[in-house]
Amino acid sequence: MEDIQALIQKLDWDTPAAEQAEAIHKLQDIRDEQLHLLLQPLGKEYWDGAAEVIVKLGYPRVKPILPGLLEWIQDMNWPGSRRIAPFLREIGDPLIPYIQDVFRNQSQDEEWMYWIFEVILDHWSPEQIAQLQEELIRLTAGGTIGLKALRILWVHQIYSGEAVQLLLEDKKQRALAEIVELDNVHPGIDCEALERGFREVSAQFGLSKSYMEQHREEFSFCYQKSSLHDLVSEIEELANEVRQTH
Repeated sequence: MEDIQALIQKLDWDTPAAEQAEAIHKLQDIRDEQLHLLLQPLGKEYWDGAAEVIVKLGYPRVKPILPGLLEWIQDMNWPGSRRIAPFLREIGDPLIPYIQDVFRNQSQDEEWMYWIFEVILDHWSPEQIAQLQEELIRLTAGGTIGLKALRILWVHQIYSGEAVQLLLEDKKQRALAEIVELDNVHPGIDCEALERGFREVSAQFGLSKSYMEQHREEFSFCYQKSSLHDLVSEIEELANEVRQTH
């Protein structure tokens, strides 16, 4: 067999299609101990081809690199992620321990968890979701991720609609109280005026970085307040969805 690294080099976007297809075919003979070389190799221009190799290898051949494949969907803008995501979704139950590990130990990575919900859990069966019940219940304490966990628990009838509505109302009141507290701690900050000033300085003088440094505290306040308002809107949207089914 041709050198593995040489074949991976041929997965580049700029490699002629026939040559790339041949490399993908030959890489089906890769040894288990070399599988890790296919995990987002070299630069991003190789990732689409590597994802194609992985999908063609199929499960259970790729079992040794499942944790690395799950990491591939940390950002769905990454090349190959749109190919890897449905592949992982179809693997199903064998992926559950690795998702549990992310939910237990990587809960600060909200973007990663968001994509796990979006491209995997939102498409899984009640039987599969039930195996993640403990982790999902723990996640309900969070913000946007908490809402996604609550929605899944409700959709799969682990939580009743009434229970979800009570939890959502509590979340909403807490978020509104945080907004009030922010306003009390930072009275008089006009976020719209701050944003207008930023646009004007950026357009006229190109001093946006300096402007943001000078107003760092105000920008931090406005970001926190905007995020809380967004959370309230998300809570109301889910609460309305739950109400409409009763």
